[in-house]
Amino acid sequence: RLIASLAVVPLAIPTASAQTVPTDTIVSTMRTLAGGQKARPSGAKGQCVNGTFTPTAEAKGLSKSVAFEKPSRVVARFSVGGGNPKVMDSNKIFNRGFSFRIDDGGKGETEFVMVNAPINFVKSPDQMLGFLQARLPGADGKPDPAKIKAFADANPETTLQGKYLASKPVPGSWVGVNYWGIHNYTLVNAGGAKQLVKFQMVPTAGEIGLTDDEAKAKPADFLVDELTSRIASKAPAGFDMFAIMGKPGDEKTNATEQWADEDKRPRVKLGTIAITALEKNETCDGAIFDPLNLASGIEGPADDPLFAQRQPAYAISIGQRN
Repeated sequence: RLIASLAVVPLAIPTASAQTVPTDTIVSTMRTLAGGQKARPSGAKGQCVNGTFTPTAEAKGLSKSVAFEKPSRVVARFSVGGGNPKVMDSNKIFNRGFSFRIDDGGKGETEFVMVNAPINFVKSPDQMLGFLQARLPGADGKPDPAKIKAFADANPETTLQGKYLASKPVPGSWVGVNYWGIHNYTLVNAGGAKQLVKFQMVPTAGEIGLTDDEAKAKPADFLVDELTSRIASKAPAGFDMFAIMGKPGDEKTNATEQWADEDKRPRVKLGTIAITALEKNETCDGAIFDPLNLASGIEGPADDPLFAQRQPAYAISIGQRN
């Protein structure tokens, strides 16, 4: 599904919410921070893979989506955050990403973009731009720590994802960490009943973490090597997909916050992704994973400008790369 045509989508973010920042301004600022290189300005380092998604019977009771009707092919991409395609895999500062497309073979694709933290580092496009601008290099070519601190002091929620990542071991495998969809979604079943949820991917191999000393001893690109060996040996390489149940009054637009007692909420297993092979990176590099592309029965947050901003931002980015 090549999307070169998306490079000409309107640059304004498609939402009626209070949004003042053009999408191309955010993308260009990210690219400046990444050194102006043509790779992705975020998640530049990664590996494309493929596999299958097998839904559960319980999923059909929550959603009429074709994604939950039968086993489907999956194309996915794992990544290390940031705009440096040569970042060390042992780097703990950046998140790990997992984007995937469930392709039922023609009825409707469903795509998700997830990270290994239950919260995002910003709550709005305006805050995103401020976060980025605070890190732009000065005349000496280096960011100003005082500007970064001032922004963090004025926007303390922007520090929460980093604190979460710092509290966890260095991921020892792309398939050995939990991933979250961050945003709220709504599942709609065949009877029209709606359920607010958040999505979490739980590794079937269990969590695989490294101590700081273990991570330092690893080569720069150990994640793709680990995944290659894991697949070849037929060791567990996949995730169970869970819907965390929302309830009335839950926050619907602030991705920097978890719901109250979110980790203790009831959850329903929706299916299992099995990663079965590495895919050539050109497959993922020639398209975007569009989180707004959801088959009927799965709805994204209607009034979240940060969620709405993703598709045009990714489209601009791939247009510049190509």
